[in-house]
Amino acid sequence: MIREIGMIIQLSLLELLAFAGPVLLIGLLLGYMERLSNNYLRQSFGKKAILLTAWIGVPVHETGHLLMCWMFRHRIRKVKLLDLKASDATLGYVQHSYSRTSLYQSMGNFFIGIGPILSGNVVLIGSMYILLPELFSSFSGQLAVFTGSTLSGSSFMASVATFLTGLLASLADPANLVNINFWIYILLSIGVSSHIALSRADLKGATRGLPVIFIVLIVANTLAFVIYADPRNVAGEILRYNIYLLGFSILSIIFSGLNLLLSYFAWSLRKRM
Repeated sequence: MIREIGMIIQLSLLELLAFAGPVLLIGLLLGYMERLSNNYLRQSFGKKAILLTAWIGVPVHETGHLLMCWMFRHRIRKVKLLDLKASDATLGYVQHSYSRTSLYQSMGNFFIGIGPILSGNVVLIGSMYILLPELFSSFSGQLAVFTGSTLSGSSFMASVATFLTGLLASLADPANLVNINFWIYILLSIGVSSHIALSRADLKGATRGLPVIFIVLIVANTLAFVIYADPRNVAGEILRYNIYLLGFSILSIIFSGLNLLLSYFAWSLRKRM
């Protein structure tokens, strides 16, 4: 029995890392690119340069927190989706509280923390569907192939490379250059991606929900062991979740990278002048 308990705890810990690790890593990557971009913009045009994208990016970011607060029944104390006149660097915030005796609300801290990644990706994909239906159709097809081939055992890195190059090729289609909707989408996506990253407070808040998620995984794996089900089914669903997470997050990573390149280009020109 002790051996089985140890196996369940070990499996649950691995599943926790597989579930939370990738999305937190994506948040850290986006945060790193955002800090670099903001630094280049401040050096080039001053502190107010950040406001060029804040008017759309910050509300999307804070809406992600707000929707998750509602979903997990947290009490909303104060909301500011955008404050361009803030005395400090806080352009928006969602203040909330929860019952520490509620496992559901405690678990919600994780999803509230990563909310901006979810809301940002929804806006990127939803605006593509509205503004560029042909590009959305291509993206959906490439995503289906990506998730299907990865789950069937093909090389993961090869699948990622194929998916990424296919998406970049679709975005770089010369026909897009004369499409006004394409440029609207680019500006919108840069604005959203410039503020999609998770702050330190977001990451700290997300980690508060991890202990409860760990408990849920232990219970699920224990039940699977009791009824003689294969606990690897849980791991399989987590793998599927991560594949879709990566697929949807590719857009935010691409446009965050584009924003970084443009910021660096502006900084380089300003430095030479």
